Amino acid sequence: MSMTTNSQRGVALLTILLLVVSITVVAGSMLASQKIAIRRSGLLFDQNQLLQDIDAGQQLAVTMIRADSNLNDTDSIQDIWAQPIPPYALASHSVSIELRDESGRFNINNLYQDGTVNTTALEIFQRLLTQLNLEPDIAIAILDWQDADGEVYQDGGDESTVYAQQSNAVVTNALPNQPFVSIDQLLEVKGVSTETLAVLRPYITAVPYYVTININTASPVLLAALIDGANSQQMQALVDMRAQQALTSIDAVWQLPIFGSVNDEQRKALTPMLAVDSQAFMALITATDNATVGQARERFATVLISKTVVDNNQAVNSNEAANNNQASNSSEANGKMPKEVKVVTQRLWAFRPSF
Repeated sequence: MSMTTNSQRGVALLTILLLVVSITVVAGSMLASQKIAIRRSGLLFDQNQLLQDIDAGQQLAVTMIRADSNLNDTDSIQDIWAQPIPPYALASHSVSIELRDESGRFNINNLYQDGTVNTTALEIFQRLLTQLNLEPDIAIAILDWQDADGEVYQDGGDESTVYAQQSNAVVTNALPNQPFVSIDQLLEVKGVSTETLAVLRPYITAVPYYVTININTASPVLLAALIDGANSQQMQALVDMRAQQALTSIDAVWQLPIFGSVNDEQRKALTPMLAVDSQAFMALITATDNATVGQARERFATVLISKTVVDNNQAVNSNEAANNNQASNSSEANGKMPKEVKVVTQRLWAFRPSF
């Protein structure tokens, strides 16, 4: 009888031990899952916080450009947006902003606008390529990539046949016939290698609308491309002049000795291509999470910002009209043309892009 009792007690004890082990395993598994869930929630929170930081940086960039626009009708290296911007601390996060003037570069989308080839822009781009010791025919290939027809510009012939010889061409050999979204797309263009793009990168942009060249911020190389036979050294007088004070009109440019060889017909063709202010800016925003030492996380965004003359007759809605009228009243009181500053595109990056 005692042996039976002892056996029953042993079975009960073993059962209790198994239950304890099972509960311990389940509890451990639940705890591990909870830690993973907490960690995942923390990561999601950090990611959301970094995205909020990028939005805050974007708004700050827009505010700076808008504030500078209210001060004057020119854009130059003396302006607010062109000055170094220290990182802005937000608790354990920080946001840094770099602003670049896209109007100081040649917009490759200027080559083809509203169904028409801009021959003046094409000539400038070909001279720019020559200044950089690159083949001027690259300009024709870039034009063919975006124009609406299927023939090589001027020379004729089927574009797809020509591009079939390009090792990095698209698989179908059919050209997009649309504006460039990024200058990195140039690697799909006939004659543009990685090395060629590296040379071109500091001098070009791909803004989706027509952008004039800002004479106050364009590089000496791009300035030299404006007229045939010029070089960057000859443009130093203009660079020195604008370093002291921004040029306030294109007429002042024609008074410079280096532009003395430009005749009336050439001036008439060049004038629509030039400006003393900027219509496009690129902002590089870096959001950093410094909460964990040695494991700081970063997210990047490039933001294209436009600055264009306000047309109150084309306001989309009453709120926009009200905002435009407020800006218009402030600007007109100072004798300036009112400008609208807004974000055109935003692109997120997991790594720092070329800038």
